[in-house]
Amino acid sequence: MDIALEAVTKRYPGQPAAAVEDVTLHIRAGETVCFLGPSGCGKTTTMKMINRLIEPTSGRITLDGTDVTAMDPDTLRRGIGYVIQQIGLFPHMTIADNIALVPRLLGWSRGRVRARVEELLELVDLDPGVFARRYPRQLSGGQQQRVGVARALGADPPVMLMDEPFGATDPITRDRLQRQFRTLQQSLGKTVVFVTHDFAEAVRLGDRIVVLAERSRVVQYDTPERILAAPADDYVAGFRGSDAALQRLGLSTVDDATLEPDDAAAPDDAPEVTPSTSLKEALDRLVGSPRPHLLVRDEGGAVRGRLTFDAIRAVLGAGRPDEH
Repeated sequence: MDIALEAVTKRYPGQPAAAVEDVTLHIRAGETVCFLGPSGCGKTTTMKMINRLIEPTSGRITLDGTDVTAMDPDTLRRGIGYVIQQIGLFPHMTIADNIALVPRLLGWSRGRVRARVEELLELVDLDPGVFARRYPRQLSGGQQQRVGVARALGADPPVMLMDEPFGATDPITRDRLQRQFRTLQQSLGKTVVFVTHDFAEAVRLGDRIVVLAERSRVVQYDTPERILAAPADDYVAGFRGSDAALQRLGLSTVDDATLEPDDAAAPDDAPEVTPSTSLKEALDRLVGSPRPHLLVRDEGGAVRGRLTFDAIRAVLGAGRPDEH
């Protein structure tokens, strides 16, 4: 489901400046778009206007062309999954009842609800037989966060809004949740708006990133690769940090590099990689190789060419073409 924001502004009474001012964005169906910016820049306010937890002062927000202000707010929110950092599970309800909340509000049958709860617990890697009857206090923080994602997916909404959902977890749990979310999103294909102030998280999870400044001013809206390789200005560059090159290598694959032709007549004992191997992994292997190159062999066994240090450096320097 496409999301479009057209000149969206939010002003609060008594405040001299707008909290969000004149934001225009188009989020394509099936993409994860990360709102990235410092605390107080308006990114959460902008996201909350999509499901009308905050009402816009002016402008227009549409879902597949339908103006959200023309929809009943409760109906709108039941069709949009919402995950927050504080999780928000009801402590007096079992895990199964928390996940079943929206399907029951929609009038699903008891059997359908039960099957959906089991399906979602399995989807987030929690055994229904073990966790369904437990209460939130009996789960770890990471397990509770997974239940929060499962609850947001309860009625299979086409849109998910996620407000720094992993920010309160420890680094190891956060890494695990990020990897699990990415795997889920690849299989489910939801349209996701993901708010974060963590550049590495945005690069890891986003198909595209919106870098926001004060009042949600859009500074750059681009793919992670382009933001790493070609930041729009010093403000965007400041988010990248010193490890931008390594992050970019993790996003790029051997297929992005220009290969040297292989001399089939000469024996070659160089390590082999596939076109889908990340350039970070390829660089690690190249550093430890007795040869100045890697042999690139496709899934069918055919040799595609040789990957060299110069080819990897060229990828980092050139960037990738604009994808929108």
